[in-house]
Amino acid sequence: MWRSRMFWRLFGTFGILLLATIAFLGISVLNRVKQHFLQQVEESLEGKAILVRESLDGGPKDESLQDRVRNLGAETSLRITLIGANGDVLADSEEDPIRMEKHDTRPEVVAARSAGIGTATRFSTTLHQSMMYVALRTESQPRGVAYVRVALPLEKVEAQLAWLGRVVGSAAAISGIAALALALWLARRFTRPLQELTTGAERIAAGDYGQKVYSAGQDEVGTLARTFSHMSQRLAGQFAQLEEDRQQLRMILSGMVEGVIALDAEQNILFANERAAELLGFDSQTRAGRKLWEVVRIRSLQNLVRRALSEPNPCEEELNWNGPTIKSLTVHAARLPGSPSRGAVLVLHDTSELRRLERLRQDFVANVSHELKTPLSVIKACVETLLGGAIEDPEHRGPFLERIAEQADRLHLLILDLLSLARIESGTEAFAFAPVPLEPVVQACLERHRARAESKSLVLEAVGPNSDKESDEETRRQGDREKVADALVSFSPCPPVSLSGVAAWADEEAIDQILDNLVDNAVKYTPPTGRIWVRWRSADGQVFLEVEDTGIGIPEQDLPRIFERFYRVDKARSRELGGTGLGLSIVKHLVQAMHGTVRATSRPGQGTTFSVQLPRAPVETIVSEKG
Repeated sequence: MWRSRMFWRLFGTFGILLLATIAFLGISVLNRVKQHFLQQVEESLEGKAILVRESLDGGPKDESLQDRVRNLGAETSLRITLIGANGDVLADSEEDPIRMEKHDTRPEVVAARSAGIGTATRFSTTLHQSMMYVALRTESQPRGVAYVRVALPLEKVEAQLAWLGRVVGSAAAISGIAALALALWLARRFTRPLQELTTGAERIAAGDYGQKVYSAGQDEVGTLARTFSHMSQRLAGQFAQLEEDRQQLRMILSGMVEGVIALDAEQNILFANERAAELLGFDSQTRAGRKLWEVVRIRSLQNLVRRALSEPNPCEEELNWNGPTIKSLTVHAARLPGSPSRGAVLVLHDTSELRRLERLRQDFVANVSHELKTPLSVIKACVETLLGGAIEDPEHRGPFLERIAEQADRLHLLILDLLSLARIESGTEAFAFAPVPLEPVVQACLERHRARAESKSLVLEAVGPNSDKESDEETRRQGDREKVADALVSFSPCPPVSLSGVAAWADEEAIDQILDNLVDNAVKYTPPTGRIWVRWRSADGQVFLEVEDTGIGIPEQDLPRIFERFYRVDKARSRELGGTGLGLSIVKHLVQAMHGTVRATSRPGQGTTFSVQLPRAPVETIVSEKG
């Protein structure tokens, strides 16, 4: 309606005509009322001036003119001035007449001298405001008064006139609004049915179905409007059902774990769900309408699409994509029905995790087989040698039996580690979470490994949160083997360090196992006369355990894999030193089971640092434990 030219023409014509009429009447009435009001004010002042002139002969004889004028001014709320024939001010109700200048040249006095009465409106220099003056000539000049002048502040007059203007203006505004409302109603009455039909037709043409046109009339326009509304509702219902089916299909496809891509016969992308975009590395929203080979440059995928478009039977192929991450994808391609072909649908399955788990299983079986085979081979060889006659030789059968016992212990440890790792991974390992003070756990661990460390001339040191780290770091940087040897001679356990609330919320046996594995590794791979530090501290609600050594270190490319099962940086050296190859894997799974993290940093030839982060025990639990 607001954009209809017919509406604005009708509304403008009616509105301008009515507003012009009301404005003319309002201005005429206001001017007439103003003139009438000013005339009434002037007549009122003239009457009051006459009363003042008549009152000069009355009153007490001993009352001065000044007192008389002041009393009259207070009674009438007017300014009254008495002027002599020569223009001198004899009395004034507002000012001292002595300080006032002559008034013989005032316009109202000049007019009163010639006509008997004079009126003027001007700014008063005495009172510093605009005034309306009326001067009246006295014939008898009582008490020497030739002229009586009364004045009313113009502010009062203007306030009265403004009030009259507001009254007339409000009446005109109300009348104008009523006139505009009438013009609006008339214009709408004529144009609304046609405009609604036009708007409804435009919206339906734009795809906005379900428009209704309301018309109360029973003429041809009303019948057309009702027919139009019925047609629009039928179209809206049909298209809403189609859109609902389309949205359901889109939601199903978007929620699928598999990626889905629909192509037309020219390999243009018609639809791709988020999973397909994630697997192939493109934006599903901005790639619609482009060629598939422009978006994904995998030759094997392009060949599969060409086969699907040309063959009636579905095609399937597993693709290895070396993108930002290595992926293994199984792609099913099926041609859309119709002749000629209208396109194809691709369904992508991410088999990367499946292939990775399969490789891990194969590696695990191979590693376990190898780890079991080596000690069994040694045991079998020793047993065959003993059965071959060495059992009767007391001198030689002892080493063979010791070798058998050693390999049996190795098998026993391997089986225990495998069982422990299986329990942790399956979640069946039961953990007793409680506050675990770190200092006694660290000291007990060092005591268990001190004999092995001393046999290699290694220094084990516990560094608590209050230890002097600067001297320790200085000794470490010196690398002076002689000073290390002297330190070994004078080695004694570190003095107890105050706990200061440094306790982990964890399982004590699990922490013992973590420390034993880390310290055991440090002892194995640290050359003689080296040093091993075990540090602990707390920060930001976490506790940190660090095991640092001056050992052979780990190459950077091997650091991401050292927590894998049976992974060894130097396989020959690792087997020579003993161990199952599962220690660091057990450490990782234990730390994760206790909601922590573990990481390793190393520089070949300079040593390795393993850092374990665990939740810190709440202070109240530590206090209760101490209590």
